[in-house]
Amino acid sequence: MRVAFFAATVLVFAVSGAAAQQLSTEERAKLEAQRQQLFEHMLRKPSDLDTMFAYADVAARLGDNEAAVSTLERMLLFNPDLPRVQLELGALYFRLGSFETARTYLLKAADANPPPEVRARIDQYLAQIEKEISPHHLTGNLFAGLQFQSDANVAPGSSLVHSPIGDVLLSSQFVKHPDKNLFANANLLYSYDLGTQNRDTIDVTGTGFVNHYFIFRRLDLDLGELTVGPRFNFPEGALPGVQTASVKPYAIFNEVGLGENQYFYTLGTGLEYGETVWEDLKVKSIVEFRHKSFSNAPDRPVSTGLDGDDVLVSLLASKPVPFTPNSALTVEADFLNQDTKFQFYANRTYAISAAYSIRFPDPLEITTQPAEATLFVGRSWALYEAPDPCCNTSGSAVVFSPSTRYDRRWRLGFSYGWAVNANTALVLQAQRDIVSSNLPLYGFTSNSILVGPQFRF
Repeated sequence: MRVAFFAATVLVFAVSGAAAQQLSTEERAKLEAQRQQLFEHMLRKPSDLDTMFAYADVAARLGDNEAAVSTLERMLLFNPDLPRVQLELGALYFRLGSFETARTYLLKAADANPPPEVRARIDQYLAQIEKEISPHHLTGNLFAGLQFQSDANVAPGSSLVHSPIGDVLLSSQFVKHPDKNLFANANLLYSYDLGTQNRDTIDVTGTGFVNHYFIFRRLDLDLGELTVGPRFNFPEGALPGVQTASVKPYAIFNEVGLGENQYFYTLGTGLEYGETVWEDLKVKSIVEFRHKSFSNAPDRPVSTGLDGDDVLVSLLASKPVPFTPNSALTVEADFLNQDTKFQFYANRTYAISAAYSIRFPDPLEITTQPAEATLFVGRSWALYEAPDPCCNTSGSAVVFSPSTRYDRRWRLGFSYGWAVNANTALVLQAQRDIVSSNLPLYGFTSNSILVGPQFRF
């Protein structure tokens, strides 16, 4: 009897942490009413262990782990030999981040000779605790697959260009052309815990991207970027009204190759500030300075004209949507100031984007993992600083008069992630880019679709 109840208890509390984030308004209201009834019953019969355990379960489902912990610990005052309670206290303290206390309770539960499936659950918690209390943490993801683009070479639809020497017809390789490419993108985060009370860390991030086109090999891209810096955490918030906050200054290094040749490298610095306000609004701001040094190549003899400095200012906010469970709205605003040796490439770009994501049960019922769909839209404006000598905008073939470039861009898309298991998903994304420019050479429209597996660890 004890074994059966032990196993059932683990199942209930194992899902309670996730359920607290997935409750609808109606479900939450029912649980709150049940919680009030159980609380009133405990006032009348304070030694009723079954009622106390039921109250702790409901509190955990509502996300009130502190109330669940205090109730379970009160049960141990009445009877210290309750392994099922010790197990759930271990699980709850784990969610609260008190790993040493969690391990103490889990080891006591393990000494009670639980059934194999319960012991496996305990071992899983203990292994995760060892990772959490270690100063070394490594997480990351890998996304790879196949992409199709209707305008892979980002070229105008028309082959006619009003050049400084008169009207010129572009060759076929410089006109809009579809192509496919294989790609892989990896992101890594290594954190070293400095052992401070706020769990400050040294963070090292790595980003890698490679792609390989079937036709336009000169557009094959290789990118590697590294950032290094300390992250200072403020669990109680750095400003009034802020729940939690963190600040991270960092150095930036990257190397980029294009068409099997070096394209440019970057040295720079950045500062990131993130905070949580009003319980669930997450805000992050970033300021970066980068110096980029380009290299020429046979098919890019004047790339060094792009040498210069970039200043990026970015502000991102994300908040769960109260009307639809398991959904969030993310809004981002960016400003980029690019200074280049050739002034007609220097520009100031303003951008704003929004994304709506929602998680829901797998409609095919193949897996118990949730699927995730995202709708996104972005708009940007790029204002260049000097007339571009690429094009004659005088309207006369004998009078050359260039104009300063001004681009506008729409980015619209949809992605769908089907989770195979907790760490693997199959991702499908469709996107449309529309770029309009006062210089037709730079305007284009491209549709793309990509598919591939994503792995997290």
